[in-house]
Amino acid sequence: MTATNDDADRALAAHVSGVLRHIWEPIGMGMEGPPDEYDRYIPGIVALLHGRTAHETAIAEHLIRIETLEMRLSPRTRVRSTSTRAARALLGLRDACLDAPHVLVAQIISWNGLHCIWIFRRSDGLHNYQHAVFRSENDENGEYGWWADAGEGRPGLFSTATAAEAEARATIGWLRTCDG
Repeated sequence: MTATNDDADRALAAHVSGVLRHIWEPIGMGMEGPPDEYDRYIPGIVALLHGRTAHETAIAEHLIRIETLEMRLSPRTRVRSTSTRAARALLGLRDACLDAPHVLVAQIISWNGLHCIWIFRRSDGLHNYQHAVFRSENDENGEYGWWADAGEGRPGLFSTATAAEAEARATIGWLRTCDG
């Protein structure tokens, strides 16, 4: 079964919710906060990602605007800014949800925001993973970043997403040293 645009949009919104709650988390509530704590910001972020022209800096600035203008957090009260890592994760979601031929099941991003694993469910029901590295450049047009070298992980298809993640964790160095 091939994913439709509506399926991709729903999946993107669900994954954006996860990034906001687990990576961005500007008030530091973690899992103690309500599960819908950041849901009101999801439509705007999904629209930003659909625009395809947003880059890391623009997405990070959007998150900081939400923190300061809508949440009214001052730099003093904000938890250590995670907007750059969250922006990179959101760019990864855009690439994985909107460009991939398969359905994104999970995204794992390194603590420094420079490596990412995407786990996909294929149309035949099997799973695979891809590993990408974040690259950025600064030129006369400004600074921009992208996920590069996204390709199949170690050759193989897996019957479950858990098996694909376990293989990724076993073979990719940064996944062995952190919990994603």
